[in-house]
Amino acid sequence: MTAEDADKARKAIADLERIERLVTTVLVILGVGGLIFTAVNVTVFAKEHHVHWAIAWMLDPLVSVSLLAALFIDGKLSAHGYRPGGWPFALRWFAGLATWLMNCWGSLYPDAVFTGWPDRPDPAGLLLHSVIPVLVIFLAEAGAGYRKFAVGRKAAHSNTLSDWTDQEEARRKADADEARRRAEADRADEEAERKRAADLDAEEKRAAIEAQKARDLAEAESRKIRAESEAEARRAVQARADAEARRKADADDEERRRAAAAEEARLAKEAREQQALIDAENAERSARHASEAKAHEAELERQRILAEAQATATRTRAEAAAEAERLRAEAQIKADEEAREERRKAAEARRAATAEPTAIPSAEATAKSRKLSAVPQNRTAETDDVKGAEAKRKQIEAATFEAAVLVLLDSAPTRKDFAARYGRGETWGRDRYADADKAMVEDADFAARVLAEAERRTDPAPAHSA
Repeated sequence: MTAEDADKARKAIADLERIERLVTTVLVILGVGGLIFTAVNVTVFAKEHHVHWAIAWMLDPLVSVSLLAALFIDGKLSAHGYRPGGWPFALRWFAGLATWLMNCWGSLYPDAVFTGWPDRPDPAGLLLHSVIPVLVIFLAEAGAGYRKFAVGRKAAHSNTLSDWTDQEEARRKADADEARRRAEADRADEEAERKRAADLDAEEKRAAIEAQKARDLAEAESRKIRAESEAEARRAVQARADAEARRKADADDEERRRAAAAEEARLAKEAREQQALIDAENAERSARHASEAKAHEAELERQRILAEAQATATRTRAEAAAEAERLRAEAQIKADEEAREERRKAAEARRAATAEPTAIPSAEATAKSRKLSAVPQNRTAETDDVKGAEAKRKQIEAATFEAAVLVLLDSAPTRKDFAARYGRGETWGRDRYADADKAMVEDADFAARVLAEAERRTDPAPAHSA
């Protein structure tokens, strides 16, 4: 169990409580609204059944207040674990059904004749006056279920919080026990420190006593030494004789020491010469290493310069390639613009060629046809131009239709291959695909014909029947 689980449980309990308040609020609002909505019908119903108007208006508020009281009290008590029994259920349903019957009586029996099952009810009025009471009754029952679920979940989350509280209490208790143990250990350490200080004081006192005893012993020893020195003076004469003998022995020792010093000097000289030889070898080795390091640095510098030159060359090639690609793209864009301009001019020429014959009235056209019969060569050339423009237009329409069918069948070739079928270039093929896409979006009839043709090509039955 963690603090995060406890926080989630608290948030869940808060959410459930908000939901309970929302359910209760909605029920009360719906009940109050239903009271206002049904007050007129119930008052009219009471007056029509011989209740004086001065008290007829009290009927609907009394029934609605009892219903609202049952709903509100059930909602409040359910938060404390209350489970509504039979009487609260009967109260809710009786108040709700009574309100519904009083509202819908005029719609059930519009002719004011009770016949058991209604013979000629008013469906619209029945629906109109049934909405609010039915909503109140059903929402009251649903609210009871919501409250039961919310109470159960709150109990589960409360148990979670209780477990976490117990866990935190146990942790605090353990921390308190640990703090108490540490305090006791600190007190024990302080007591041990005081004991060590007392022992040290006692030791210092014993040391002072021992020092005093040592001084007394030293004085006694001093007296003893003076007595012995006097005896030593007496032995000095004898010592001088002995000193002469020792002098001779010391001279011999000095000779031996000089010989040993000469040997040490010789060995030191040899050691210095050996060290000089070692230093020379080390200097030579250092010089060789320095030369090798300089050669290595020169090689690294050469490689760096070579790498920079290669990088510069690579960058130059990349820039040249990018510039070539840019020029190619600009040329392609320019070619596309020129192709569009050519298509626009051709379309204008076709429109002009197509519109010119239709702009002449029929009588004038007949007269001119008689006049132009004398020059058949020029008329034939103009007719050939019109026929050529019409053929191009039909070819473009057929190619656009074929491109749309191939795209729909997912078997469209490349723009270049498609244009080659009609003896055209790649730009012409790209324009046909663009026209096909545009026509599929803007022309519903064109799209229907393309779909029919695609279905005909994919359906094997016509081929077998043929």
